Amino acid sequence: MSGKAAAARASSTRTQPSARRRHRALLAAVVGATTCIGVAAPTATATEQQPGATHCVTVLNGVERDAVESTVRSRTCFSGPDADGRAERAAPAAATQLMLWAEHSDYGGVYDRIYGYDGPCDATGYSFTPSTWWSNNLTSFQVMGGCTKSYLSGPRGNGSFTGQVPYVGGTLNDAVTYVKVWRG
Repeated sequence: MSGKAAAARASSTRTQPSARRRHRALLAAVVGATTCIGVAAPTATATEQQPGATHCVTVLNGVERDAVESTVRSRTCFSGPDADGRAERAAPAAATQLMLWAEHSDYGGVYDRIYGYDGPCDATGYSFTPSTWWSNNLTSFQVMGGCTKSYLSGPRGNGSFTGQVPYVGGTLNDAVTYVKVWRG
């Protein structure tokens, strides 16, 4: 093999790993861009309210034996056109709607539909800690699915309610750290 041919072959051998690295980098960029697009899509699952989301669906498991609170089974948020309709359709058929939370008084603003996966409210009911966003924004709510009573607590106090609550009051407005609903 001539000196030029050997140098060309050595050069080619050295560039192959570089070409592989470029291919891997391109593949990673495509996967990364696809992931970013997925995150920016109107549907997202998380424990917090998504920026721009106007309607969420939270599904709870019942309170397990010897447990204090229900566990959050899933949470999905929607924004954009028909966000309310998409949130309503996203609820599992096997779950019962327990509450409708609202950001403002008289059920205005952003919503979170709270569902119970273990059936309608009974004497045990469901209890849980809201996400940080809802702890700082819950102002009104409706109960349903057999729930008739609710108890909320927060850093400034607590309150017990029967039926629908168009305003949680100054003590709990935008300051709820625990929620319990049941049939009483």
